[in-house]
Amino acid sequence: MNFAQTLQNQPILILNAQPLATETREGEIALTLCRLIWKQVCPQQMYPRFSTPADLCYSIDELKFTLNLPHRALLLTDCEHPTPELITFCEKLTGVIAVAFLTEEPLEAPLKGFPPNQPNLISAIETWLEEI
Repeated sequence: MNFAQTLQNQPILILNAQPLATETREGEIALTLCRLIWKQVCPQQMYPRFSTPADLCYSIDELKFTLNLPHRALLLTDCEHPTPELITFCEKLTGVIAVAFLTEEPLEAPLKGFPPNQPNLISAIETWLEEI
């Protein structure tokens, strides 16, 4: 299923988070998430080098103001078993942008988890986007 095409008119960034699947270091999580976001949002610009969730939050806010970034959410795919460190990091981003994973792992609010094989997955994601 091609999420990017199906959800292309929704205010969501869909990121292949496979590079984060086993990452436990906060600095590496920050840099990798930043790179993945920049590759989609402003591919002609070099991404900033951040090392904390606060830095990334600031940068996302800056993108919202300078580029009128319409995205209200991140959906992390290809990372079905996120590390506790990645979960903790993403929880710190939710004040700026909503975060969801395609995962069988139970996640607590403010994060959202969608099982990859969930029936009506696209509808469930669209409903979540309407609620945020």
